[in-house]
Amino acid sequence: MNPLANPTADANRYLEDSMKRQNNRKEFEKLNVQRQKDMALETAKLLALANQLKAEADRKSNSNLSMNAVREAEQIERLAHSVREKMKATVGN
Repeated sequence: MNPLANPTADANRYLEDSMKRQNNRKEFEKLNVQRQKDMALETAKLLALANQLKAEADRKSNSNLSMNAVREAEQIERLAHSVREKMKATVGN
């Protein structure tokens, strides 16, 4: 039998594997915390932009909005998609 083919695991290897899993778990937790912070910041920005766009729409009595309003709406849409993707993408094992 080839000794390099499939070495049996010893106590040191089990310990190394356990430590790697623990470090991975900690890294996943850090990534999830950062993802949640990013979502909170983007959500606050999303809310501010939506309120700003609503205020501009309320000021205009006619149905014509400025190009700036259209750009703001596009930015709101991009942020909303970003937040949605971050909500779905929980980092984990």
